Amino acid sequence: MRALHLAPILALTIAALAAAPTAALAQSAAQQMLDSARAMRANAEKLKSSLPPDAYASMVKSADDLEKQVRDGVYGKLDAPAPVSTDPDKNVAERLMREHGRLDWLTPKAACAGYTLENYTTFRYSPAINDRDSHCRNAYGHYATYLRVTKAGEDKQFAEQALFYYDAAARRAVALVGR
Repeated sequence: MRALHLAPILALTIAALAAAPTAALAQSAAQQMLDSARAMRANAEKLKSSLPPDAYASMVKSADDLEKQVRDGVYGKLDAPAPVSTDPDKNVAERLMREHGRLDWLTPKAACAGYTLENYTTFRYSPAINDRDSHCRNAYGHYATYLRVTKAGEDKQFAEQALFYYDAAARRAVALVGR
């Protein structure tokens, strides 16, 4: 029964956290946790009238605990930027250059032939949505995001994440076609 009361709370918390993914990437872990605590507290207040008192108290206590952990430095400094890895296995750009010799390694592959950065939003192999089109569109979309963020000189971690998602979608597209 308690799980039924906590399910909407969890859904609202996840929705609140997903609402601003780019802002979260630019924040330190401590700031992200502090924002999570604030969202949890706000959701508890919204649902206070429909929650049993113990569920409401549990949400508020969880928010208090998160805020205390942030104050105690469990998640690092509040104003510290999110770390960018220098480990070559975790640095996606270096890994792609090592493995493929280029970042946009999907371009010469047959798996997404016909797709370009200029047409990936409108081009389709077939009128029906299929996995191949989805993976190719996702890959090119993430690569376009990577280029946009890099050109603007924005958050390096966000650029790395876009490149990581590009690589993952490109690998799925190539796995479907086999080349």
